[in-house]
Amino acid sequence: MSGTNVINSNMNDYELWESFRCGDEKAFSIVFNEHVQQLFKYGVKFISDEEMVKDSIQELFIKLYHNRQNLGSTDNIRLYLFRALKNKLIDAIYSRKDTVSLSSTILPFEIANPEEEDLEDDWEMIVRKSRVNKGIQALTPRQREAIYLRYTLDMSLEEISQLLEMNYQSARNLIHRSVEKLRKELLLELIVLMLLVFR
Repeated sequence: MSGTNVINSNMNDYELWESFRCGDEKAFSIVFNEHVQQLFKYGVKFISDEEMVKDSIQELFIKLYHNRQNLGSTDNIRLYLFRALKNKLIDAIYSRKDTVSLSSTILPFEIANPEEEDLEDDWEMIVRKSRVNKGIQALTPRQREAIYLRYTLDMSLEEISQLLEMNYQSARNLIHRSVEKLRKELLLELIVLMLLVFR
């Protein structure tokens, strides 16, 4: 029954992580269960090979578990895990140089999941989604990642700057430029659509 009177719902990230580092099995289970789905969704934005992402996540948690006493402290578990997974995916890709080539450490981040099916019958919604997807594809991988972190995962600018390894102002500028570019692309799509409809 180790740790049953230690873990409670009011624990913050720092306390939960410290309990995990001290060997509390329940703390480890909470960390895993609270973050594994978001980690998978984040991972498949970089690599379409879902099994590779799952394997990387599994290896990450196994490594964390076995090395827990040597881990550093953190007050932001999600950010810690995202950074660790991103580094593991980069290592996994470079270990498969025969099948994958990268010109930099920036992975080809994709917001739209290829396995997602559009079951929406509303034509206006289909057109709207199509426009957004086209606009997103016009962004650079780094811009797509920044948009995803900010508006899908609701990360703070401070978290984004740490995950993308840039200073706060650079992260803020990246988000601003990404939003502006997306807005221009969507406006262009709307104009083209109107020309096709009214020609």
